[in-house]
Amino acid sequence: MKFIKNSVLSILFVVVMLIGLTGCDNLKRNSASSLESKVEEKKKKIVTVWTKDRHDAEFQLEKIEEYNASNSDNIEIRYSIFSDNYLQAVDLAFQSNSAPDILVFTSQVFNNYVVSDQFADLTPFMDKEFKETFSSSMIEGLNVIDGKCYYIPTAATICRLFYNKDIFERVGVLEPPRTLDEMVEIAQKITKELSGEGIYGFSANMKYPNSALNRSLMPMAQMGLGIRSGFDFKKGVYDFSGYQTILEEWRTLLSPECAYPNSDSLDIDPLRKLFAAGKIGMYMSYAHSELGVYENQFPMEQEWRCTEIPVVGGIILGAQNYSLNNGYLFNAKSKNLDAAWKAYVSVFADIDNLAEYHSQGLGISTVPKVLERATLNQSYIDNPALLVGENDKIWPKVPHEANVNAIVVDGLDMYNTFAELIYGTMDIKEGLSDLTKRYNKAYQEGINSGIGEVYKIDDFDPLNP
Repeated sequence: MKFIKNSVLSILFVVVMLIGLTGCDNLKRNSASSLESKVEEKKKKIVTVWTKDRHDAEFQLEKIEEYNASNSDNIEIRYSIFSDNYLQAVDLAFQSNSAPDILVFTSQVFNNYVVSDQFADLTPFMDKEFKETFSSSMIEGLNVIDGKCYYIPTAATICRLFYNKDIFERVGVLEPPRTLDEMVEIAQKITKELSGEGIYGFSANMKYPNSALNRSLMPMAQMGLGIRSGFDFKKGVYDFSGYQTILEEWRTLLSPECAYPNSDSLDIDPLRKLFAAGKIGMYMSYAHSELGVYENQFPMEQEWRCTEIPVVGGIILGAQNYSLNNGYLFNAKSKNLDAAWKAYVSVFADIDNLAEYHSQGLGISTVPKVLERATLNQSYIDNPALLVGENDKIWPKVPHEANVNAIVVDGLDMYNTFAELIYGTMDIKEGLSDLTKRYNKAYQEGINSGIGEVYKIDDFDPLNP
């Protein structure tokens, strides 16, 4: 019995030891696996991308997810959307040296920081095939400066008037406005007849005058006056005097007679949401995004339409500047540029992705190789004004766009001055005279200091800039 008892104890001891050894082995394997996972995660190259766009978020996030799951370079894209405060986020990031690897292009971000060498020259990363594919997108003076290419635009956008067809028909308006006078009259009519239902004739995202007016009043003046952002290329000077009639009409357009209440505190997405809900008769914005907005972001049951921006008297004296967009800027201080370029080429500059993007109506491609593969979305066929047309051209940059450091204006800039003149009681003629003096003073000081230069084109034709 003693022998049996000892034998059983011995067997139990061996079993316990075996279990212990197995447990230790499993623990070692688990620890090793965990360590390998941590090492693998540590090796992963994170590429941060910032954008302002929401209209294409579903599309971009799907492509990014596919890339993150399948790429063989162990790269992970982390994508952040700053729709309401993109410029402020970028400003803060550069000030704190915490900018992402890649930033979606906007003219303001580019103009503000290209002069301080914040963006990388992409030319050294391009192979022969890439250069051939995107050769038409490399434009001297636009995205190529002194031989350095800072971004590759793959699509275009233009400012247009968007209106709710159902609301127009309810007040007996069957055609969109062709003149600024007609636009004001229609806005007044809608507000007068439907404001009791919470429906108003017009709105603009005046929380940020720069954003609001660059997509509305500025192109309206460009077409009606033949002057871009107050600068007369023929004379080589700033002259805002011609904006008087437009601003007088805009005082009415943004007054309680026409406008959605508190338009001065609206950002663009809240405005779009109101438009989608049938609360605003018309507004102006960029054509590239609205189709995606009303199909994906704020689905709209009523029928919307798009038309060219009305001008004073209906007479077009200048082409409207259209923008090349969907470009990406690379942070020159990034320690991750090689990985960032690989991610960019695989997702944001991939021809198949760009063709699908165009076909879904998320943006109008300007790349010939993309257009060969893409189809035109039906909504563009129904709304041809969404496309770049005969009256749309690319203008040269005005002095304060070409070099922000050369034009340091005392007091309010043109956008905030316009907002003050629209909402305030200051005499518009006097306000514009003062604005002209302040901009020309800053322009001349920039030239005198050697930072700026003279901009003057003697044979400049605003219809064919």
